[in-house]
Amino acid sequence: MSNIYLKPAEGLTVPRLDGSSWPVVGDWTESDAYVRRRLKAGDLVAAEPPAEAADGAAGETPTEPETASASKRRASR
Repeated sequence: MSNIYLKPAEGLTVPRLDGSSWPVVGDWTESDAYVRRRLKAGDLVAAEPPAEAADGAAGETPTEPETASASKRRASR
């Protein structure tokens, strides 16, 4: 299967198979049956990856901002 960069259609929140939400900025994914159904339904659309995602970081998801509890745990070590 080939990797493609997709993002949710404007105004939609699209779930991934693992239950998390598809990133608004988009993400690389394999073109599996679930993704093809979401494309056909118009829930996901093809998109241009941001410059930092296009430079070989295929399959990597941008990290989430650190939460206060995570920084407290790290500081206590």
